[in-house]
Amino acid sequence: MEKMIKYRQLSSNDNEAGGILIGRILIESSDYIIDDITVPMKNDICRRTRFIRSSKEHQEYFNEKWEESEGRCFYLGEWHTHPEDIPYPSFIDFNDWERIVHQGHESNDMFFIIVGIKKIHVWHKRANSKQSTLLS
Repeated sequence: MEKMIKYRQLSSNDNEAGGILIGRILIESSDYIIDDITVPMKNDICRRTRFIRSSKEHQEYFNEKWEESEGRCFYLGEWHTHPEDIPYPSFIDFNDWERIVHQGHESNDMFFIIVGIKKIHVWHKRANSKQSTLLS
């Protein structure tokens, strides 16, 4: 969480930031652990109210982590910031989440974190569901 918090949009000049969630799925409990995230990279598009992630650089970072973990880490979702105290997903966010869960990942469960100025919210979305569930 510390990495994400550094990118909160505290000033009116701060742009949105984001990246991917990298972690593990515990077999014995089916719990998800987020071990790492990517942070904004050179080719990302960061605007006041929009973040568009460059796939290539984030994928390269993930590939390194995957090799280091001997194939034990997975893509678990996305995170980004919003310039509001209590973040709420935009129409674009909901559409992106729907697209992401249907791309065929290791897990049917994806997590989406939005970092606001005062709060951080986590949503869960399953590939076979239209619903996104606010977890925290």
